[in-house]
Amino acid sequence: MLNFMPPFSTLAETTWGFPILSALHVIGLAWFGGTVLLPGELARLKRWGLTFMVVTGVALFLMQPARYAHSVAFWIKVALIVAVAIPWRIGLWPKLALWFGVICAARAIAYF
Repeated sequence: MLNFMPPFSTLAETTWGFPILSALHVIGLAWFGGTVLLPGELARLKRWGLTFMVVTGVALFLMQPARYAHSVAFWIKVALIVAVAIPWRIGLWPKLALWFGVICAARAIAYF
């Protein structure tokens, strides 16, 4: 069931589908991350960056759902994203530390 998600399974079988979508996901991360550092400013740009990052992330998941469903690093990334999404009353540095954890977990998905 998890292995067949058209059109994502078709996109996963192409040579350039996954690398291009991954690059777009990183662009979304940079877009969102760049606006996060400006508190209270560019709120609309921040929301669009987050939306772009989430859409490309979901598309990446749907390209290889069975692989990600069994990845410990993927679930750590999801847990950290949920922790970031909760409106904690914490400072900038703890939020940046959580995002750093998200990025590290995302990189670990390739290995674990």
